Amino acid sequence: MMMHTRKFVNYCGGLLLIALVLLSCQKDYYRDSGLQKGVYTISSYEFLQTQPFFFDTLVQVIKLAGLEGELRDSTNTFYAPTDHAIQKAMNVIHAVRYNDFKDTLRLEEVPGEVWRKYLSRYIIRDKYMLKDITRYDPLQRKLYGGMNIESLDGYIMHQGVIFSDYSGTKDVGPRKLVFTSIGDLASPFYMESQVATSDLQTKNGIVHVLDDNHVWGFNASDFAETVQEYIK
Repeated sequence: MMMHTRKFVNYCGGLLLIALVLLSCQKDYYRDSGLQKGVYTISSYEFLQTQPFFFDTLVQVIKLAGLEGELRDSTNTFYAPTDHAIQKAMNVIHAVRYNDFKDTLRLEEVPGEVWRKYLSRYIIRDKYMLKDITRYDPLQRKLYGGMNIESLDGYIMHQGVIFSDYSGTKDVGPRKLVFTSIGDLASPFYMESQVATSDLQTKNGIVHVLDDNHVWGFNASDFAETVQEYIK
């Protein structure tokens, strides 16, 4: 049995994002979206630049955080949030500032160190494809606990693969990759996000794209509070 890379799927309107990874023994099961290799000869940073509909704001944030070199030259796994995730978090900031009779902020008005603090949580040293990540079952954590892992700047994250059944056969259905913010292991803060697209292999790493329900920083209120601390 083998895992198949998710391919681009119609994520919004007539545009394509990469579809679901499915497990099978003999056949390939895909959503109607066509097939892609999922292997690229460009860096992770350059790949994001080729998908401006989903990542043009993210690319700006990467530059503001000073991490374009990390995603272009270093070996890593990047759980990429979409532009919509950043937009939702910025909307929270704008609502807070509106209530305080303050103007909205442009991306470049948020300090680069704040962008880096949160962006670095999405970057993991080394390559982790779906097949390299251990099983996770939230109902059986002692048995299937997934894996805690340090992000680029030392923040503790968690990654795990949730198995599912198919046609009555246990554990052979689609597998779902989840990425979770934990922080302090002594007092963990669990905020889970699902991956919409996995195993995009670039020249220097692996890109997993988080689904559209994700909010930048895993907690928009925390991000907004941090921004407010830096910008009075």
